[in-house]
Amino acid sequence: MDNTNKFTGKSSAYASSRPKYAEQFIQYLKNSAGLGLESIVADIGSGTGILSSQLLDIGCTVIAVEPNDDMRNTAEKLLGGNERFNSVKGSAENTALEDYSVNYITVGQAFHWFDHKKFKAECKR
Repeated sequence: MDNTNKFTGKSSAYASSRPKYAEQFIQYLKNSAGLGLESIVADIGSGTGILSSQLLDIGCTVIAVEPNDDMRNTAEKLLGGNERFNSVKGSAENTALEDYSVNYITVGQAFHWFDHKKFKAECKR
């Protein structure tokens, strides 16, 4: 089942109404999981860039992987001025990233859309 187009035409509302992730969670990623200045993070199903933005704020380089053109274009408009932000058209099951090119993989609120078996294989790559 292809869920790629479910959010087409909804990116503006999504970007303006979805809350950021809790600051305590972002600080946990920084302090306990070690995300920071040297981290290259693939944010899978990145949508309009809510989590990507917060990862950029703590110094990560972020590769935002999003299959939906509308959502990805909104993230690019919001975050494209940051030199540590990269946007890729790809899915959880086929990110289009080079093998072993990231240190961390994050997923905000998109995991339930993924084919979990294929995503796991993609993460191992």
